[in-house]
Amino acid sequence: MPESLSVCFLWHFHQPQYQDLTSGTALLPWTRLHCARNYAMMLELLEEQPAVHVTINVTPVLATQLDEYAHGRSSDEWLELTSTPVTRLGMDQRMRLIGLFFDVNRKRIIDPDARYAELYRLRNEPPGSWSEQDLRDLQCKFILAWTCRSDLQAGLVDPTLLAKSRDYTEEDRTALVKAQQELVRNFLPRLEKLATSGQVELATSPFAHPIIPLLIDTDVARSVQDTPFPQPGFRHPEDAFMQLELGKKTVENLLHQRVRGCWPSEGSVSQDAVAEIARAGFSWTATDEEILLRELPGEPRRVLYHPYRAQTTAGEITMVFRDRELSDAIGFLYASMVEGLAVGQFLDRVRSIRDALDRPGVLSIILDGENAWEFYPEGGAPFLRALYAALADEPGVCLSTVGEAIEHCPATPMPDFRPGSWIDGNFRVWIGEDEDNRAWQYLQATREDWARFDPAEQERSRMSLLAAEGSDWNWWYGRDRTSQTAVQFDDLYRRHLANVYTQAGKQIPDRLLVPVLDGGPTIVPILPAGLVSPRIDGGPPGDFDWASAHRIRPDSGGGAMSSGAPVVTSVRIGYSLSDMYLLIQFGPQAATARDLRVEVRFTSPGGTTHLVIRRDNGEPEASIEPWGSMTWALGETLQIRLPFETLRARRGDTITFSIVVLGEGRLMSAVPTHGVMSIELPAADYELQHREV
Repeated sequence: MPESLSVCFLWHFHQPQYQDLTSGTALLPWTRLHCARNYAMMLELLEEQPAVHVTINVTPVLATQLDEYAHGRSSDEWLELTSTPVTRLGMDQRMRLIGLFFDVNRKRIIDPDARYAELYRLRNEPPGSWSEQDLRDLQCKFILAWTCRSDLQAGLVDPTLLAKSRDYTEEDRTALVKAQQELVRNFLPRLEKLATSGQVELATSPFAHPIIPLLIDTDVARSVQDTPFPQPGFRHPEDAFMQLELGKKTVENLLHQRVRGCWPSEGSVSQDAVAEIARAGFSWTATDEEILLRELPGEPRRVLYHPYRAQTTAGEITMVFRDRELSDAIGFLYASMVEGLAVGQFLDRVRSIRDALDRPGVLSIILDGENAWEFYPEGGAPFLRALYAALADEPGVCLSTVGEAIEHCPATPMPDFRPGSWIDGNFRVWIGEDEDNRAWQYLQATREDWARFDPAEQERSRMSLLAAEGSDWNWWYGRDRTSQTAVQFDDLYRRHLANVYTQAGKQIPDRLLVPVLDGGPTIVPILPAGLVSPRIDGGPPGDFDWASAHRIRPDSGGGAMSSGAPVVTSVRIGYSLSDMYLLIQFGPQAATARDLRVEVRFTSPGGTTHLVIRRDNGEPEASIEPWGSMTWALGETLQIRLPFETLRARRGDTITFSIVVLGEGRLMSAVPTHGVMSIELPAADYELQHREV
C-alpha cells in the first residue's frame, strides 16, 4: 500500500452571466438562489469538518454576480416578489408569483410538504381566488426551499419560525428574506476564510466560462467530431487569453488569495488551450479522464491516478484527470440510493484504486457544486457529511486539495493529446448542430463589428462581448435541448450581443432580433376586428377609437428583456383602408427613462422600413428610413399612423414587424420577445367582404 491516495474533490461553482450588464438586473435568479441553498450548504459542511480539504473552483462570472448582490448593485424579479408585502402586490405580480414560485424539485420539496403541495394544487386557479395568506405562505415556502436549512437552524432565524408549516406572518417573511440575503452577502467572506485557513484551495475558470479551444479556433473540433462547422469560423486566441487572465485576476482580487489552478470551462482542453492556461499564470489544470486514456490505449486504468507534466509553448503545467465513474456516481446515481449503501459503494471503489497503486496517487473527483443536490434527501447534506467522514477515517486515504496532492506525487510526462471536453471527449454540445453553428455566426459577426469600434466604445462594451463568448448559451441549442429554458437562454444570449452595440452607442443589427433557435422567427398573427381611424394625440386609447384594433398584452415580466414591472404594458395594432396604426402604452420604467428610443422595423413585399422615435431629455423627434410620411404623437402613449405607401405595401399585402424599446443606455423590451408580428392589410374587396346586410 502506498503512503496515501490523495482524494481531491474539485467542486465547480458556476452560474451563467444572468445579469444585464447595462441595467444591473439579473434576468434569472439562479446565481443568488444556488448560493443561498447549495453553495452555502457546502461551506457549512466544511466549517463542520475542518480536517476535510477540498478545492473549490469558483468562476469569475459567479463571483462577480455575487459581489454585485452583496453590495446591493443587483436584484432580480424573484427577489422583488419575495421582498414585497402581499398587500402591495398588484394582480400582475400575483400572477407572476404563482407562476414562478413552484420552480423547485417537486418530489423532494413540494410533495413532502402538505402546505406547499396544497398551494401547488391551487396553481391553476385565478389569482383572485388566492387569499393573502396563500400568497404569503407561497413566498415563504419558496424562500425556505432555496435557503440552506442548516444555516437557518444555526441561528439566522428564530426556531419557532422554522417549526411553522403554514400561516406565516409578514414578520416571518421579512425575517426569511433577510436570512437568505445574509447568506448571499456572507458567501465570499466565508469562502475567503476557508481558503485563508488552507482547508480550501481556490481555483477558477476563464472569466465568462467560454470553451477556450473553440475561442482559439473553432476548427480544432474537427479532429474529434464529424459534424458541420460554422462558416466563417471563430478564431480569436487573444480573447481566450483575455478571458483566462481576467478570470484569474478577478477571483484573486475578490477573494484576496493567489489562484494556481484552472478548471477550464467544461473541462475543455487542446494543446493550444493548455498553453494559454500556462501563459495566464496557472500552475495546474484539470480535465476528463478520456483526454488521457485515449492516448494510452492498452495501459491499465491506474495510469489515471497520477499527475502529469505537460510541456507547452508557454512553459510547464501540471494536469490531473477526473475519474468519471466516481464523479458521475455522485452526480447521477447516489441520490436514489440509501445513504449508507451509497457511501459504502464509493468507499469500496476508493479502496480498490488505493490498493492497485504502487506509489502515491491522486484521485480527482470533479463535478458541479449545485445540480446534483436537489435530487438528494435534505439537499444532499447528510450524504456529503457522511462521505467526508468516511473518507477522513479511511487508512491510506487523505482528503487533499489538488495543490497539496501534486506537491507530494511525482508527475509523469504528458503525451501529446487530442482536444476534447468532459462530455464524450468532444465539443458536440457547443458546436456542430445548426443552432450551435448559427450562434457562433452571430458571435463572429458581433466580434468583427466590435473590432471596428473605437477604443472607448470597445471598453464600454467589452464585458458584454465576453459574456456572449460564454459556453452556457450553446449548451441549450441543438436537438438535445428543447424546453422553455432554451428560449430563455436564447433571449439572454442575444441580449448580451445586443448590449455590445447599445453600450457602444450603436444600432442593434436586425439579425439579433431573430432567434437562434430553429424554426425561424415565431410569427404572432395580428387580426384586427375591423377598421379604425383614431385620433393621433398621444393620449390614452379611447373606448371607441381603438375598439377594433388587435391588442397585445406583453408578458408581465417582459420576457427576457426586462424584470419586474413591464416596460410595455399594451400594444394596439389596427388599420383603415389606407393606413396602419400603432399605439404603445408604457410602464413606469419607460415613462421615466432618459433617452427613450422606440424602433419599429417593418418588412413588406416592397422592402424594409425602419421607424425611430426618440426622446432625449427634450422634445421628441422621429425619423423614417428609407423615406415616407407619417403622423405620430408621444405623450401618455405613443401613437403612430403610417400610410401603406410609406411601408411600401399595397392593400392585401402581408407585413411583418417588431418593436424594440431602448432607454437608460440599454435594451429595455422587445415586442414580441421572440419573433415578429404579422398583419395582412385589408384586401381590395374588403368593403364588399365586410358589407353589412
